[in-house]
Amino acid sequence: MNQPHPHDARPARAVLFRTALAIGFAALAAAPGFAQTRKELGRMWTFEAAPLGWFQQAYDWQPDQKWLDHARMSSLRFGRKQPDGTIRYFCSASFVSPHGLVMTNHHCARDAMSAVQGEHDWLKDGFYAGAYENEVKLPGFLMSQLVRTQDVTAAVNERGIEAVQKEAEAQDPAHSHQVIALYQGGNYQLYSHKIFDDLRLVCAPHGQSAHFGGDPDNFCYPRWGLDFTFVRAWGSDKPLDSSAHCFQWKTAGAKEGDLVFVTGNPGRTGRLQTLAQCEFLRDHMFPTRLAGVRKQIAELNEQAKASADAEKKLRAQILGLENSRKAFEGYLDGLKNPRIMAIKQKAEAELRAEVAKKPELQQKYGDAWDLVAKLQADKVKALGNQEQTAALAKEEAAQQKRIGEACFAVYGTSIPPDATMSLRISDGLVKGYAMNGTLAPYFTTLYGLFARHHEFAGHHPFDLPQAWLDAEKKFDLKTPFNFVATCDIIGGNSGSPMIDKDQHVVGLIFDGNIEMLGNNYVFDDEVSRTVSVHPAIIVESLRKVYGADKLADELERKEGKRVGAVEQVKKNLETAQAEAKAAKADAKVAKAQSDVTNLADAVRMYRARNGEMPASLKVLTDKDRKGRSELESLPQDPWGNDYHLQRDIGGTDWGVVSAGADGKVGTADDIGSKSKRR
Repeated sequence: MNQPHPHDARPARAVLFRTALAIGFAALAAAPGFAQTRKELGRMWTFEAAPLGWFQQAYDWQPDQKWLDHARMSSLRFGRKQPDGTIRYFCSASFVSPHGLVMTNHHCARDAMSAVQGEHDWLKDGFYAGAYENEVKLPGFLMSQLVRTQDVTAAVNERGIEAVQKEAEAQDPAHSHQVIALYQGGNYQLYSHKIFDDLRLVCAPHGQSAHFGGDPDNFCYPRWGLDFTFVRAWGSDKPLDSSAHCFQWKTAGAKEGDLVFVTGNPGRTGRLQTLAQCEFLRDHMFPTRLAGVRKQIAELNEQAKASADAEKKLRAQILGLENSRKAFEGYLDGLKNPRIMAIKQKAEAELRAEVAKKPELQQKYGDAWDLVAKLQADKVKALGNQEQTAALAKEEAAQQKRIGEACFAVYGTSIPPDATMSLRISDGLVKGYAMNGTLAPYFTTLYGLFARHHEFAGHHPFDLPQAWLDAEKKFDLKTPFNFVATCDIIGGNSGSPMIDKDQHVVGLIFDGNIEMLGNNYVFDDEVSRTVSVHPAIIVESLRKVYGADKLADELERKEGKRVGAVEQVKKNLETAQAEAKAAKADAKVAKAQSDVTNLADAVRMYRARNGEMPASLKVLTDKDRKGRSELESLPQDPWGNDYHLQRDIGGTDWGVVSAGADGKVGTADDIGSKSKRR
């Protein structure tokens, strides 16, 4: 469905915000109602323009507005506040329990853990809080939740992005606002976010478990990466109540052929870039970047050899650079693929042909592609000259905006925009694929993890932590570990939940296969796949390696049953403690009774030897001329108090007394032995 060209609108100053509900229904009404128009542009759909017609045609199913709103509000974006006050977003996440529990990737939380681990090595050894009060604050890190969207194309074209954003901030200071340029500026959306900036670390596995296989297995499949971390959002110094919007957990996961969705924040793609721009990236930019990254990795690895402390400090940075290196290699391989470039060339020719059919579009945009091609040649000449390169980049951005506007004028929201590190929903199927002359299964298992460890003789990076080796006999080795699907992702999607039609978590996105990297410029799902952590292995490891039954129960919503069981255990414990206390009290009474009997006997011996009563019990320890005494020392009673000799001066009664548990002589719990004088 084509939409009016943004420049044709008559902008007017108005209140930017409408209710989220009204915007939601407007989005449904405007959503494309037909099949996917340009497959090479992928399936990173915005929530405000979800392709309901495509979902219906492809899967015989489509969501309603309530479904879309719940998925949007349960999904999060992971970021860090910068020294200048801005926020840098880098990963995705989601609420997975009613108590603010957030699921993301281990590699997304590496910097956060490094910043707070102190003398510990949680990146290497893992971490489990075990209780709310033990959860560790992660200062500076935050999650954002997309609460409202609004088309502000007309306002931006009239007043500019900065003015629109400032107006939004003035009208609604409680939220964080961002103007997102979609279709290279063909459309602008104002996204308003709720910020959760009190995050606390709950659980992370061993670093080697999360990154099993290391760089050789990165961007590869079959795979065995336990790449998860749980943090918790807090509010008002208590766990956040996220019961209104959180995904349910499905330990069984999804089976082959199931429809699944990824809700996350893909960082950046270049699918609307021209053929000439792709050639510049292939021939100049990526080779230069790769050389720089490889040099950095080599230098840091050399520095890390200096000491264990140096390796610990540099570990997260090295892992991040290794990830970047392999990603750049994948992007470059995609651009070197003649098939990919042929698809790009064909798509560009067809778009230009559609523009040429309409004189007003041809006049406005027809020369943009040729101008971009000329700029690429100028950029080659300017390599090494930063001032010229910056000026050319500004010119290029202006022409890219024209191409984006042309694309939006022709296709409207029937195509998804390039990734912008903002929330998207991507559909796909759980599905294996042909690989190296054989077939890649849609899921891997614990059997494969231990096989890979033993096949490489436990050498790094295929070594398992000792805790995993110790637990091998406790595991169900058929437990699914990682699995693949045809959803459309890119960097930034790390930490995204994979959900089914019922909005159950059936996976945690953490990677793609090497073929997926070529999708940065042209999407193709013949063999490219997302790679996810299966929920079954998360629960299996929590219960059998990390002693985190409480966390597993929270995920599986077994808290009620667990609370009942815990209460019964608590009652049983209280009963046992009471019985033990009573038994201990009885034992103390018996000990005191024995002591007063022995002390009374000593008093009698003293009287028989000396012809008189002792003045006090202490006299019983005094030595006579021959070095004799009735007692070597005086004991204290079981409650830590002295025994007392009581005498009736005018009568014949005397006795040895313990004051008992209350420590007061003359009360009901006194324990004594009375005798008559003779």
